[in-house]
Amino acid sequence: MSGTTAPALDGPLAPSLFKIINGRPTPEELAVVAALVTVLTARAPEPAPTEQAARWDRSELLPPSSWAART
Repeated sequence: MSGTTAPALDGPLAPSLFKIINGRPTPEELAVVAALVTVLTARAPEPAPTEQAARWDRSELLPPSSWAART
């Protein structure tokens, strides 16, 4: 496909996800933070649309002059 671009975080020169302001975290600590940020910012899947239930058997939809409305 022409006109497509590579993902923003592809490759070793990708922009940083976050900046360490203070301290010296270990690679394991950075991995945990990156995993948490990824999980928390991931979009939840859209719920599948639910089908409308059939309305033909609902008694509140009977016309007033119907034989079933008289019972």
